[in-house]
Amino acid sequence: MSECDTILSRLRSDDSESVRDAAYVAGTEKLECAIPELIRHIQEGNLGVQEAADRALRVIRGEKTVQAVIPLLASEEAPVRNAAMDILREVAEDDLESVMKELKSSDPDLRIFVSDILGSSNSLFAVAPLCDALLKDEEVNVRYQAAVSLGELGFADAADSLIQALGDEEWVQFSVIEALTKIGAAQTAGALVRALSNATPLVASMIVEALGEMGDLKIVPLLVEQMKTAPAPLQNKICKAVVQLLGDKTLELLPADKREQFTEALLAALEDEDEDVQLAALRGLSTAQGDDATRKVMSTVVTFDVDRDTDKLLAAVECLAHIGCNSGFLEVFHGDNELGLRVAAEAVSRMSHDEMRKAIPTIISTFEEKNLLVQRDLITVLAAAAGSSEEAFFQNVLISHSDELILKKALYFLGENSKAPESAEIVFAMLSHESFEVKDVALEAAIAMNNEMLWIRFVSRVESEDPTERMMAVYALGKSTNDVYVDLLKEALSDPVVDVRLVAFEGLIALNADPASLMEQAKVLLNDDNRDIRIAVVDMIGKTQSDLYLQYLIEALDDEDDWVVVRAVEHLGALGNDDVVEPLLKVFAERSALVQHKVVKMLGNLGTERCFGALLTMMSHDDPEICDAAEQAANLIRSR
Repeated sequence: MSECDTILSRLRSDDSESVRDAAYVAGTEKLECAIPELIRHIQEGNLGVQEAADRALRVIRGEKTVQAVIPLLASEEAPVRNAAMDILREVAEDDLESVMKELKSSDPDLRIFVSDILGSSNSLFAVAPLCDALLKDEEVNVRYQAAVSLGELGFADAADSLIQALGDEEWVQFSVIEALTKIGAAQTAGALVRALSNATPLVASMIVEALGEMGDLKIVPLLVEQMKTAPAPLQNKICKAVVQLLGDKTLELLPADKREQFTEALLAALEDEDEDVQLAALRGLSTAQGDDATRKVMSTVVTFDVDRDTDKLLAAVECLAHIGCNSGFLEVFHGDNELGLRVAAEAVSRMSHDEMRKAIPTIISTFEEKNLLVQRDLITVLAAAAGSSEEAFFQNVLISHSDELILKKALYFLGENSKAPESAEIVFAMLSHESFEVKDVALEAAIAMNNEMLWIRFVSRVESEDPTERMMAVYALGKSTNDVYVDLLKEALSDPVVDVRLVAFEGLIALNADPASLMEQAKVLLNDDNRDIRIAVVDMIGKTQSDLYLQYLIEALDDEDDWVVVRAVEHLGALGNDDVVEPLLKVFAERSALVQHKVVKMLGNLGTERCFGALLTMMSHDDPEICDAAEQAANLIRSR
C-alpha cells in the first residue's frame, strides 16, 4: 500500500487520535491526495480533528488547496466559513485567480469574504479587482471591505480609485480615508483636503485626523485656509492636525498673515471636549506671545481635575513656561485659585533665569496671602531664582514660619547666597530647632556661609555640655577646610560621646591631618560596640585610599558583623593592592554567602593572576550561585 493510501485510510478512521496523526503526516509530507479528506474534516464536529486538518492544509498549500477551500466560504456554518477565510488569507496567493473570480459571485457575502481575503495576499495583482469592486459593486459592505483591503495591501496604485470613492456613502468613506492614510500616496493629501468641503461633519473630522497623521507639510496652508469657513468642532480638529504636522514650534513656522488667525483658533480649541485636541492646542500655544494667550491658558487650567488631567496639567505648565512671564501670568499670583497658583509656580520653575527673575517681586509680595501648599511651591521657586536683594524675605521666613519644608528652603537660600551677619545670626539660631531635619539643613547652611562669626560660635560650642551641640560644632569645624581647627578636633577624639569622636575623626581625615596620629583612634573606633560606628569608620578610612589604613581594613575582616566585613572587602578591593588577595581568600573560606559573593566580585575587579586562579577554584563551589558569580568574575578578568 502506498503512503498516500495509508494516510487516506487513517484519515477515514473513526479514531480521532489516528486522524490527527494522519493529518500531521499529510501536512509534513505535503500530500495533495489528502486534501479532500482534510476538507471533510474541517466541516466535522471534532475540534481537535478540525485544528489538525486546518494546520495540514496551511502546510500543503498550492492551487489544489485554494480551490478546495473556496467552496467552504459558502458554508452555512460560521466556524467553517471562518476557518476557510483564515486558511485562504494565508495561502490565497498560490492561486489568486481562482479567489478573485469569486468577486463576480451573485452572493454578496461571498464577495465580502473574498475582498477581505485579498487584503492579506500582499499581491499587486489583487489591487485592480479590489478597485473594481470598490467603485462598481452594488453592495455597500463589499465596497467598504474592498477599501479596507486596499489599505492593508498598501500599494499606491490604488490611490486614484480610493480618491474616486471619497464620494461614496459615509460608511465607505470611513474605510477609504483610513486606506488613503495607510497608503500615503503623493496625491492623497490634496484630495482629502478638497473632499472636506462636501463631507459630513463626521467624515470631515476623520479626514482632518488622517491629514494630521500623514506628515505632509504642503497641506498646512490649505488646512489653515479651511479654518475660515469650518464649524467650530472641525476647526479644533484642524488645529490638532496642524500642530501634529508642524510640531511644537507651530506658530513660529506659520506665515505672518496666518499666525494671528491660527492663534485665535488654538485659543478656542482649548475649550474642546477632546483631550487630544486640548493637548495639541497647549503645544501650539507654547510659542504664542502676549497676555491673552496666558490668560486663556490659565482660565482653562483651573477647570482641570488634578487626579484625572495630569497630562493636560503638564502640557499647560510647559506652555506657560515657554510663553514666559507677562502681566497676564503675574495676575495669577494675585488670585486665590490653588490649582492655578501651583501650576504657575511650576511654570516659573521651568522658565529661563531672566524670566524667573521677572516673577520674583510679585511672588514675594503675595507669598504671605497663600495657603501652605502654595507657599511650599513658591518658596521652592524663590530659593532657586531669588538674589541677594531678596535676602530680607528669607530672613523673615525663618523668623515667622514653622513649616519644615519652607524653613529648609529658606536656610538653603541663605547658606548659598548670604554672608551677612544678620542672616548668620538667624541661621545659627535654627541650629536649636526641634526638628532634626531643620537642624541638619541649618548646619549645612551655616558651614556654606563661611562666616567668621559662625566659626567663632562653633569653636565655643566644642565645649558645650550638650552633646548634640558639640557634635554639630565638631562636624562644622571638620567641614571648614581650615587646618587651624585640627587641634580642637584632636581634642574631640577623646569626647565621652562616641558620635562626637566619630565626627571628629571624619573631620580630621577631611582636613588631611597626619594619618599616623589618627591610627590609634581608628583602632579604638573599630572596636566600638556599635556596629554602625564600625561601618562608618571602615568607610572613612577606606575612602582615603591610603595604604596607611590597609592593616586596619584587613583586621576589620575579622569583625563579628557581616556588613562591617562587606564594607571592608569593598574598600580593600578598591585599593588595587595584590597584598589584599590572601586576606580576602581567607575571609571567603570562613564567612557567610553574603561576604563570599562580595569577595568574588572584588577578586574580579582586582584582576590579578592570583585572583584568576582563585576564581577558577571557586567555580567548583558547593553553592551554584557562587559558581556562577566566580565564572562571571573570571570572564571579566579574561575580557580585559
